[in-house]
Amino acid sequence: MRQIKKWVIVLACSVFVSASALAGTAVPSAGHGLTSTTSSTATPLADGSTLMHQTSHGFWIETTTEAGFPSEKSADCNVTMLLSAEGALVVYRSVCTATDIDGDLFVGAIGASKPDFSDCTWTIYGGTGKYAGLSGSGQCVGGGPITKDGNHTKSTWTGEYVLP
Repeated sequence: MRQIKKWVIVLACSVFVSASALAGTAVPSAGHGLTSTTSSTATPLADGSTLMHQTSHGFWIETTTEAGFPSEKSADCNVTMLLSAEGALVVYRSVCTATDIDGDLFVGAIGASKPDFSDCTWTIYGGTGKYAGLSGSGQCVGGGPITKDGNHTKSTWTGEYVLP
């Protein structure tokens, strides 16, 4: 019995030590998202460019989940973008909250300034519950529209989380 207690204590300590060792560890993150525009307002500017404000709702599915987080998340984003007089992207910025099945969420930002989104990047700034203190960054790729009206789109991302 004494030997069993000793092994239980050793096992509990090793789990605690390995969980603590994960703090500050970078782990891969990759996935894809499906997003729908829920509102959109266009404001024409004097130089012929257009300022766009949009809100969107979507689903993000991680295909790499080495951090042990739930793979499916619901995401709400607030987008601001500027289009040139010709309709080309000048700048795109989005702030999103992604919420998992447990109700924990993280806040992230997405940005691009090339018309083809080839410089698209994402950054995570922490959150609640299991995401408190989480950071991370990486690249994103717009996959284009999945409906004719362009209100439903797809995207993919790669990068890494830095665990709190």
